[in-house]
Amino acid sequence: MDLKPFRKTYGRVAVEHRDWPVEAEEFARFAARGAEPVGAAALVWDREGRVLLVREKSVAGKEGAWATPGGFAEPGESPEACVRREAREEAGVDVRITGLTKVIVCHVANGGRVLPFTFFQFEAEHADGTPRPGEGIADVAWSDRLPEDLHFREDYVEVWRRRRAQP
Repeated sequence: MDLKPFRKTYGRVAVEHRDWPVEAEEFARFAARGAEPVGAAALVWDREGRVLLVREKSVAGKEGAWATPGGFAEPGESPEACVRREAREEAGVDVRITGLTKVIVCHVANGGRVLPFTFFQFEAEHADGTPRPGEGIADVAWSDRLPEDLHFREDYVEVWRRRRAQP
């Protein structure tokens, strides 16, 4: 994916490459999204400096983990539009994107098959709406901390600390 337009809009942004071995079923889920699937999520901040988190519903007896609103982009959908849609669908809120904090190019692999998945990590401000769980979501909450079971928690820690340090 060409990141030049994003650099033009957001300035310098960290890009990481990761190998991501997955089971065949998970690989098929990515492959169903096309040759170069895209995803996005955001740390959504409120006026009190808290972040919006969603807890996925439990599946097959496994408790759902906390996550930031986000997911796969639809065909032709920009990463920014993806974040706005996912925030509405998962948490019932509208957001205003304020920055792009990281791009992660995941090399999703199963056996000899590899698929590039580009994931955009944004920051956003809560613009409108009262948080409520959407389909597939068990709970929505404003949090003044990053839970230990937050999906991809380490990807958000630096941004979290920087923002929390601001007056």
